[in-house]
Amino acid sequence: MAKGKVWSTKRVNEELRKMESGLPYNSSAFHEGNSQLKSANIVFEYTQPELEDLAKCANDVVYFANKFCFSMTDEGIQQITLRPYQEDMLENFQDNRFVVMLASRQIGKTVTSSIFIAWYLCFHYDRNVMIVANKMATTTEIVDKVKVIIKNLPFFIKPGVASSGATGMRFDNGCRLYSQATTKTAAIGFTIHLLYADEFAHIHPNFLTQFYRSIYPTLSSSKISRIIISSTPNGMNLFYELYTGAMEGKNSYHPIRVDWWQVPGRDDRWKAQEIANLGSEELFNQEYGNQFLASSRLLLPGTILEYLHRVSKKYVYKDHEAFYNEPELFKDMTWHPAFDPAAITKGQKFVIAVDIGDGVGKDYSIINVFRLETQSKAMIRKIKDWRDETGFFRLYQVGLFRSNTISVEDLSRVLETLMFQVIDAEDVKTVMEINFKGNLVYERVSRNREFFPETFLHTKHSMGAQILKPGVKMQKDNKEIFCRELRNLVIDKKILLTEESTIVELSAFGINSSGSYSSQMGHDDIAMSCVNMVSYFDTIDFYDMVEDMYDNTDEHVKKAINDAIEKGGGAEDMPEGFQLLRDVDPMFSESIRDMAEQIKQQQKIQLSKSGGGRKGGFGRF
Repeated sequence: MAKGKVWSTKRVNEELRKMESGLPYNSSAFHEGNSQLKSANIVFEYTQPELEDLAKCANDVVYFANKFCFSMTDEGIQQITLRPYQEDMLENFQDNRFVVMLASRQIGKTVTSSIFIAWYLCFHYDRNVMIVANKMATTTEIVDKVKVIIKNLPFFIKPGVASSGATGMRFDNGCRLYSQATTKTAAIGFTIHLLYADEFAHIHPNFLTQFYRSIYPTLSSSKISRIIISSTPNGMNLFYELYTGAMEGKNSYHPIRVDWWQVPGRDDRWKAQEIANLGSEELFNQEYGNQFLASSRLLLPGTILEYLHRVSKKYVYKDHEAFYNEPELFKDMTWHPAFDPAAITKGQKFVIAVDIGDGVGKDYSIINVFRLETQSKAMIRKIKDWRDETGFFRLYQVGLFRSNTISVEDLSRVLETLMFQVIDAEDVKTVMEINFKGNLVYERVSRNREFFPETFLHTKHSMGAQILKPGVKMQKDNKEIFCRELRNLVIDKKILLTEESTIVELSAFGINSSGSYSSQMGHDDIAMSCVNMVSYFDTIDFYDMVEDMYDNTDEHVKKAINDAIEKGGGAEDMPEGFQLLRDVDPMFSESIRDMAEQIKQQQKIQLSKSGGGRKGGFGRF
């Protein structure tokens, strides 16, 4: 081949210098004379460092982005500096065929997605990329960003351009870029290898489901096809179903979540300013809060959900010798990544909340494990509404079992193992909603030789009942009270939730059209296990556990608690029940602990007469 027909970076740069100087130059390397676009099918000679960079870029989209990508900014075309969450986004796009991303506004979602699309077009052959969105202007913007990235790549990386228009491009490596606004028939007739659907939740509902049903089978049947769906939330629609399904492991999508506070410089001051500019926190949550429901309908306020998402962890399976005989039975038992169930020692206190499903693939059976612990010293100093030492303790979520196919018999065995082998029987309290299956679980567990009645929480099963029975009876007259009390306990950090699926459920848990609390869409079984657990705080069992824990508490923490109590403040804010007791018994003002002991003894006498569990009542009468 003639030497004059072989291009290299050096020769391209020489022609560019001639062009800038107004001298005659050879434009055959540039598509339609555009110096930023490489002509199709030219012969190019690479240097060894260029070949090494090509190999690195092809294998690592983050390397490609950080070293070679430029984008338009307020200051003009600038080299891109990825934030950590943007690197995570790109890695997830590269590593997973199906991705669904919930993203706050103004987090760099579009430019990050454009980088991935540009990378895909540069380092693949004979692939079709389709961009769809809720409106044509959005797709055109993404195409324009992809073009800017490709135009500003080093010449040796750019693919040759066969054609270029406002809605797409065609390259000499066989790759094509298309874009359309979403309709019922968008993309039908195309073979698509990468579909990027932006603002998916905002696509017109008349088009969304039919479009997805028409396009998904074609993509899923291919072994190399990919789907990236991204959006801000917009109520309970198909996007919500796909995202929550991904979070729960019910579909093949890999979930990504990007919140406003992950952007550098966005702090509480920024949030306050945005709320002021928008006019309300409700509007802020709609635009930035990643909330699928309006805050006014949710049980938990947006600020608390935001905090819970920050501290949430993906729980993982962990081995324990108690699981070895039947490992398949415990495959759905997951733990906080920083918690080791094999390291539990006698004296550590736990509460297990149980909610029993149907076991036939619908509602889930839940075993929710919480560790009783003191609040942090910083939190102890902030607490002002303490009533006694219990006000300085919390339940910290550490484990979760979740299955919608497990039988009552197998669920009982899992619960037994947790109660009597993983945790010492004397150190655990189990709170379980009693229904016909709850009674079966209780009866099965009660056969264990280590069982004693007080292992399960006993409560009144109806208003005005005198006898306490095992478990909790959730009824219309107490469900709303328990839900609102859960709200208070979570806000006050008396219950600290950390598991991803738990927080996803609570993000959609609120008042439904009939005025009752439930999930607005999807499951709420984990949320209801938390609601059931509220009853534990109303019993003497909570005081007993705290008393045992307090005696063995670190002296520095104990001093912080004692200092907070000596400063006062709690007694003035006592609930009505405490006020009445103080009026009846003059000893109350001298020693809350003495009064508690009197109540405990009275309740134990009543318990022995009834044959049930301990009588509830200390703390909130």
